[in-house]
Amino acid sequence: MNDTDETLKIFFAEAEDLFKIAEESLLRIEDCPGPGPDVEELFRAIHTLKSGSAMVGFKTVSECAHLIENLLDRIRNDELTITKPLISFLLKGVDFIREMVCRSAHARPAAAPETITDFKNQLSRFLDNDAIPVQATSPPQAPGAAPSAAPSKKNLPIKPSDPAPAADRPPDSWHYYRINLQLRKDLFDCGQDPLIFLRNLNDLGDPTEIVADISQIPRYEDLIPQQLYIIWKLVLKTTAPKRELEDIFIFVRDKNQIDIDDITNHYRDDVDLQAASLTIGEALVEKANLSRQDIKHALRKQKKIGEILVEEGKLDEKTRDKIVALQEKSRSAYRKTSIRIDVNKINYLVNLAEEIGIGLSKLEKLLYEPGHVNLNDIEQELENLTKVNQEFQQRVTNVRMFPLEGTFTRYLRLARDTACDQNKQIKVVLSGVDTELDKEVIEYITDPLKHIVRNCVDHGIEPPEERIAAGKPPEGRLDFRAYQRSGKIYVEISDDGRGLNVEKIRQRAIEQGLITAKQPLDNDALLECICRPGFSTASSVTPMSGRGVGLDVVKTQVERLGGILRVNTQPAKGTTFTLALPLTYALTHSLHLICRERSFLIPIWGVVATERFNPARIKTFGADETLYKFRENYIPLMDIPQFFDLTRKNTPLSGNILVFIDTGKKQFALIVDDVLDPHQVVVKTLETNYRSVQGVSGATILGDGSVALVLDLLGLEEMFFKQPSYSGSET
Repeated sequence: MNDTDETLKIFFAEAEDLFKIAEESLLRIEDCPGPGPDVEELFRAIHTLKSGSAMVGFKTVSECAHLIENLLDRIRNDELTITKPLISFLLKGVDFIREMVCRSAHARPAAAPETITDFKNQLSRFLDNDAIPVQATSPPQAPGAAPSAAPSKKNLPIKPSDPAPAADRPPDSWHYYRINLQLRKDLFDCGQDPLIFLRNLNDLGDPTEIVADISQIPRYEDLIPQQLYIIWKLVLKTTAPKRELEDIFIFVRDKNQIDIDDITNHYRDDVDLQAASLTIGEALVEKANLSRQDIKHALRKQKKIGEILVEEGKLDEKTRDKIVALQEKSRSAYRKTSIRIDVNKINYLVNLAEEIGIGLSKLEKLLYEPGHVNLNDIEQELENLTKVNQEFQQRVTNVRMFPLEGTFTRYLRLARDTACDQNKQIKVVLSGVDTELDKEVIEYITDPLKHIVRNCVDHGIEPPEERIAAGKPPEGRLDFRAYQRSGKIYVEISDDGRGLNVEKIRQRAIEQGLITAKQPLDNDALLECICRPGFSTASSVTPMSGRGVGLDVVKTQVERLGGILRVNTQPAKGTTFTLALPLTYALTHSLHLICRERSFLIPIWGVVATERFNPARIKTFGADETLYKFRENYIPLMDIPQFFDLTRKNTPLSGNILVFIDTGKKQFALIVDDVLDPHQVVVKTLETNYRSVQGVSGATILGDGSVALVLDLLGLEEMFFKQPSYSGSET
């Protein structure tokens, strides 16, 4: 792999993060308009994207990002009023840049020339206005569309947790400030000396960078010695808070351009991390005081290597295009499969690998050392190796774990745009965002969460007029909540809207023959109905609903993970969707069961207790239903081999031990011959070489080389209690 490929991979990975930062910042700015840390974060993201795209040769992307950067600069300087239409336009602008990056990644033109021209012209016109005129009732316009009048006055706050500003940090910690001093030319007439300001700054800390911009000094014959032409740019490292720096310029603040920005988060170990995102040209302009004209003149002399080889006749265009296409296919695959991992996690794994190597060396010495073999020492070393290996497995699993904050925040934009399209107002509240989930599980639930969010906003949240008439605030509320309980991750999405129309769902279910007129519609039956493919209560098809797809996708994907979907609705109060998900999709802490000479593994999170089987505590109802008394309650018994048709029907119950299971919804017991020690096992899906089997998460290879099935407790529960004999057996 050459350096160019590696640079492109880094750019694509960083671009995804920058687009995410830009969207989140825009949504926070909409909630709290005005210059501030969110505007600065947005500006940095677009600036880094501009620089990075120029570095990898995506010139058109860089130019369009530069125009957005100019618009943001006006916002930073409080020269442009932040309105909802402005935020909508900027969001569409970010989408436009994202699409250009995707097209460039596949070696296609970033966009049609006329589209790019329209986008540039529109943005350029907006740079001269105080707001972006669009109709309040129209959805946000795509770049290139002509603006219309009447800005919207509705507010649509989205409220994720805001990061604490750097100025509020403890004063005993180091801060880095970027200071730009563009003082009035007649400063000396006011009795002020710029060198005094610089000395005062030096007394407060250590200037790590300082550049004197002398580009404004005129020719000698035009120079007026009593005027100031120099502009200073410096970075100051200090423990002083920002207000102390501002006090230095208290007497000249009003009529001079003095910018002080806290850039502490740009530095690590006294190194400017932002320098990595600058091209050499940007760095020379910023730190060596070269002009942009000099850089542009040098860049005009550059050509891509493919163009040079074609011009020299050493390569034909067809071969070049074929190689580029293969390269872009590889980049596209990389973007889908790569993840960014904290280096501390990798370092910890390296340390554990070293410990395993040392342990193996010790064990080898004990086994092959001349003389007698000390079994106690060997046993002790094996125990230590087992502990280190278990921790190694756990740490490897943690590498795949990511906080749900990124997953939740990606739906802020979806909720906002869906509400905007329907002229609704909505506030999104996030909680439990630090809860971690396996990366593969996160990818699986991306589509289910999207459908749930759309369902809540489209069907649940009412228009402002309807909410006011019902005694509710005009602004609807959408809550995202995540928490861990009993080895499972629970994700709840709830709204405070009108709730599901149970009667309408009931009538449609009767029409489709899903239930009878006398059958009650509890939460479980309700979920079964609304998750049926093709089921919809909408009277007409809209871009958001009416086709009967959505919740069936949610239920299918969640069950493929070994999870479960639940719904709870209350008329006029709202609906809550709950996803119970496995913590990780790869490594499972399981209990080893032996049942009729077959091995099964069950997740240990669902095990409540085990005890010796006592036939005297059995109660039988009819020929099929067998209950067992456990803690004053009778719960059903399951014979695993018979349940999966691995033995003949009506085989009498046999076993020595009962394993009691509680999934959080139902309780049941497994009758087995023996219970062995728990294992941490890597679960391999059956779908790759066989097919999906309900009630089975996958399979694993045991220490003796045999294969054992890993049971899915939630799927097992659903299958077991669907049987007519156990439909209501818990007492």
